[in-house]
Amino acid sequence: MTMKRNAGWAAGVGAMLVSAGCGSHVPPDAGPLPGGGLRPCPTTANCVHTGHGHPPGTEPFQLSASRRSQPVGALLDEVAAALETLPRTVVVDRRASYLRAESTSLIFRFVDDVEVVVQVGQDRREVVVRSASRVGRSDLGVNPRRVRALRRALELQGVI
Repeated sequence: MTMKRNAGWAAGVGAMLVSAGCGSHVPPDAGPLPGGGLRPCPTTANCVHTGHGHPPGTEPFQLSASRRSQPVGALLDEVAAALETLPRTVVVDRRASYLRAESTSLIFRFVDDVEVVVQVGQDRREVVVRSASRVGRSDLGVNPRRVRALRRALELQGVI
């Protein structure tokens, strides 16, 4: 009897986790900031922001010399292609110099948002990336690994 009760409890908890992951919504403040850039990360350990160096030690994605004069739309095409090589990641929103992708975890189907702004100006030439979990306070290192994988893909393409 105890085994059946534990199995039922475990199934209930699993269903709650899955529904929490699937039921999360796009953050209302997602998108580029009016002056450019992306909103800062919260104080929780489930977000990476290359423009703000969060967490400490996070390096910016500086455009390579060969891409600095490339049109922003072409740069976004390359970033979108690199993002979609990442597991279970799909670009869902694209604007002039901004895009947002959703990355879904394999088991519990939690959705993380990956936002990108291309900033090309006299003093800034970079791809700013913000990758954050929608729910929870920790991501078990998923967002830092995703940002590192995106960095590797963009380096291989010669973008950064």
